[in-house]
Amino acid sequence: MPQDDPVWQETQGEGDESIVRLDRLVLRVLLLCVILLVGLHLLVHNLPWAPQFAAPDSQVRLFFDLASEANLWAWFNVAVLAAGGVMHLVAGLMARANGAGPTWPWLVSGMLLAGLSIDDLTSLHERLQPLGVHLGGGSGLTYAAWLIPGLFFAAVVIGAVATLAVRVPTRPRRLLLLGLALLIGGAFLLESAGNAVLEAVGPSTRYAVFLIAEEMAEACGAVLLLAAACAALRVAHVNGNLTLSYRSKSTG
Repeated sequence: MPQDDPVWQETQGEGDESIVRLDRLVLRVLLLCVILLVGLHLLVHNLPWAPQFAAPDSQVRLFFDLASEANLWAWFNVAVLAAGGVMHLVAGLMARANGAGPTWPWLVSGMLLAGLSIDDLTSLHERLQPLGVHLGGGSGLTYAAWLIPGLFFAAVVIGAVATLAVRVPTRPRRLLLLGLALLIGGAFLLESAGNAVLEAVGPSTRYAVFLIAEEMAEACGAVLLLAAACAALRVAHVNGNLTLSYRSKSTG
C-alpha cells in the first residue's frame, strides 16, 4: 500500500497490516463529484457556442440542471443518501457485534437517511405544499410552503443525529455535526432565502446563486453524513484479508 497516501495508514504489529481510511476516500471522491456536477450545471447554462443546449427546454440542460428532477444530479443525491443509510446501519450492527459503541442511534439515523433518499427520488416533500399553505405558508421565506410541515421531520433528523454525535469518537462526531448543519441549513435556510428572492424578483442571477449554494450544501452534507459512518468503522487489510470492526471512543 502507498505509505504517503493518507487514505492508507501503515501500522506496525504482527503480520502485514494497513488501515484503510475509508472516510477520507469517500470525501475525496464524492466531494469531487459534487464539484464536477455543479460545473456541468454551470456549463450547460452558459454555452454561447451551442445555444440549443442552453435553451430552457433542452434535454441536455435538464439532464444536468440542479433544479430539475429525475436527472443526473437527482440520482447522485439519492445514491449518496441511500449509501449513507446503509453505512449507518452497518455501523450500528458492527457496534452491536463488537459491544463497543451505540447501536440504536446508528440504526435510527440510517433509517432517516434512507427516508431522505426516498424523498429525493419521489419528491415527496413537494407533495406537502397544500398542507404547508393550509398552515400559513406560501409567501416570503415560506414561498415553498412544504418547509412548514417539513420542519417536523427536520427536528427528528436533528435530534437523531445529535443523539448519535455525543456517543461516537471525535472524527465521526465532527463529520456528523458538520454534515447535519449543511444538510439542514441548505434544505431550510438557503431554500427559504432563495425562494423569497424568487418570489420577489423571479428567476435571476441572484436566485441562481442561492439555488447553487443550497444544492451544494445539501449534497456536501449528505456526503459528510456518509463519511461519518465510514469514519466510525475500522477497515484493515491484514495478511491479504479485509477486516471490519467498530471504532469505539477508547480506540479512537
